[in-house]
Amino acid sequence: MSLDTLERVGLTAAFGFFIYLIWSSSTDIETQLGAKADEFAVVHNLQVDYKNEIQEWKNLLLRSDNREILEKNWQLFERQHQKVADAARLGMQRSDVRAVNVKLQAFIEAHEANFQLYKQGREVLAKQNFDPRQADAVVKGIDRPLLDILEAGDEEMQAEKKRIDERIIAKANNRIELGLVALFLLMLIAIWRPRH
Repeated sequence: MSLDTLERVGLTAAFGFFIYLIWSSSTDIETQLGAKADEFAVVHNLQVDYKNEIQEWKNLLLRSDNREILEKNWQLFERQHQKVADAARLGMQRSDVRAVNVKLQAFIEAHEANFQLYKQGREVLAKQNFDPRQADAVVKGIDRPLLDILEAGDEEMQAEKKRIDERIIAKANNRIELGLVALFLLMLIAIWRPRH
């Protein structure tokens, strides 16, 4: 194989490598950003689940007109409460953002305290001949602070996600720029190298 052929093969291989590097960097961005999106949706998903818990309580108040139906509705509420409690604990385990974990811990503590008030509300409902007004008064306004905690936690989580996304994009852009510079240099070498 002649020296000229070896140079062409080398330049072609180098050109192909840098094209691959650029393509790989651009596809890695999507993969890495997608992987982080799930991780940072924890608090948002918790907000949705918690709103469902609030709705289960309202359903219990409106639909319970005897002890048997009250117990069925309470079981639904209790399951949703447990789902939220488990999701909050899991969110704390998975998050390494201190500000978010502080908010999740505050949510967990308040959520458990609220559950005790909901139990009292259930008993008031039964004692008051299933009139929802007094039972609802027992828990009036207790959900708003928890929703505020989750909203603040979600804002912290989204701010952290934005910072991480910016680092991922900057790193990928750096690799793409280096690949383009290398391609440009290879092109100059190919154009300006002496012909034999």
